[in-house]
Amino acid sequence: MKRKYIICFLILFTISTINAQSKRQFKKVQNSVNEQKLYELVIEKLNTKKKNGCLIYKRNDNIAVKYCDNKSEDKYLEFDELGKIKNTDIIVVNKFTNNEEFYILINPKKSKTLTLYGFPLRIENTNKYLVYNNPTTNIPYSIQILEMKNGELKLITEILYPSNISIKKVLRVDDSEIYILDNNNQTWKTSINKKGVT
Repeated sequence: MKRKYIICFLILFTISTINAQSKRQFKKVQNSVNEQKLYELVIEKLNTKKKNGCLIYKRNDNIAVKYCDNKSEDKYLEFDELGKIKNTDIIVVNKFTNNEEFYILINPKKSKTLTLYGFPLRIENTNKYLVYNNPTTNIPYSIQILEMKNGELKLITEILYPSNISIKKVLRVDDSEIYILDNNNQTWKTSINKKGVT
């Protein structure tokens, strides 16, 4: 019964995301854009040892979260601990499948996890971070924008780009808009909806 509710939720979430994306406008920008600098997060090593192929973390609610390797061909999974984001309690785990890579952020004190398509980069001297994926051929380019609040990274929004735009790099993230450069060296902008994932 629980599984049916989860499947229904995922279907509704996907439909609402697609509907929101279809309303999003992507406009070409002719003027030059002042590019922001992006900084990699500083990671401190933790050296958590795997037990029987599993990384195990105890959360504040005393529930253990396990990330277990699976070396079978059809369900291949591998997890590597990168460490803890400096000056936070957030642990970063790299997840590998047969053809994709993810980053899992674990906050044991808050008993929360967040899965990202790529490694978060800090946007200049702000409390905002961005993640963009390196998709396979059938997955669209996307950007996740996050915000650090009280030592916790929260997802503000996710932007899926249409198939005619291949992201080369993010140029700028303002409060309401994001600017990207595509592989044809054209600049595009679109709005950021902070009310939810769109």
